[in-house]
Amino acid sequence: MSGNQSEKSTATAALTAIALVCGVLLTASAGAAQGAGKPKADQGKPYEHRMPAQAPFAAVRVLDVLNMPIEAPGGNGWGIRTLYAGAAGEHLRILYVPPGAEGAKVHYHEFHEWAYNIAGDFTNNESTMPDQVYGPLQRFREGNFLSRPPHSLHGGEKGRMKWMASQIGAEILIMEEKDAMQYSYTVDPDVRNGDTKAGGGMRYNPDYKKIQNWATPRIIDTLDKMPWQPVEGSPGLNVKHLIDDPSHGFRADMWFLEAKSPTPGMFKAYHYKQANEFNFVIAGDLTIETYANDGAKPDTVALGKQFFVEHPAMSIMGLAPSEATKTGAVWLQVTYASGAHWSDTPSPIEPRIGATTR
Repeated sequence: MSGNQSEKSTATAALTAIALVCGVLLTASAGAAQGAGKPKADQGKPYEHRMPAQAPFAAVRVLDVLNMPIEAPGGNGWGIRTLYAGAAGEHLRILYVPPGAEGAKVHYHEFHEWAYNIAGDFTNNESTMPDQVYGPLQRFREGNFLSRPPHSLHGGEKGRMKWMASQIGAEILIMEEKDAMQYSYTVDPDVRNGDTKAGGGMRYNPDYKKIQNWATPRIIDTLDKMPWQPVEGSPGLNVKHLIDDPSHGFRADMWFLEAKSPTPGMFKAYHYKQANEFNFVIAGDLTIETYANDGAKPDTVALGKQFFVEHPAMSIMGLAPSEATKTGAVWLQVTYASGAHWSDTPSPIEPRIGATTR
């Protein structure tokens, strides 16, 4: 890696860390995907598996995240694992924050981002307008979910409030729906007053006062403040509906399937024509089945803690039809009406094709 590439990677990792307002079964050794088709791992990536698929159907992609290498270009305690990279610069990553991290200067993005705190703590100043230096101070912890609209101001308290630094470090699942380096701007007073290094690589927008659509995030404490809701007609299945936004084609849910529960009809083999779905296992074990086409025999994949499943449009998957979990499973599921970004116009997410209600 060249010096410029290394600097860019370090800046990107740092920006990702800063950009965060908050802050998918057994153990990682639950191992590689396995099944009747014996899908092969991608060359050189034993932790990644693309399941068999035949046109017009697409492949389901499975990552054993805890067996992925951690990228740490700066050697400063920060690290990332990239789970998904889209054509428009979208990145879904796990960000590893070292203890004592103070975050970045106040900034905003021209895109939507969301995040889930897997462990630890991270802090932000949640300003409501650019001349408000001290907004509500938020310490994000395990179980916090964030949905941040474009033009939502946030940042760490580097150099201002040392006590707001991360106390124990953090692991954060974060999705940035565009290239963060290209579509992020700082409005922090230190940068406005000429300290260009304070921006951490972000550009300063001198016309920030012309922006009329400053926004605020939705932050949900899914552990202490939100109980599981049983799903009617699906014994053992529980849900936390986090975001359901048809105006932007975006939905986020947490699911809990109790140990040895019958497989819910809504999670039997299904696909979308254009919707795109991400699944991240937070805890427990889960067995899924994928299909090369709508008449093929299934390939069975055993998932464990921090397995990630990319379920793109025209790919078929579902939970195993019998005993999909032995010990119980909790997973985060995020669905886009199309692609991997908020839509600019109302875009309700289509119903699952093939799933049943029983």
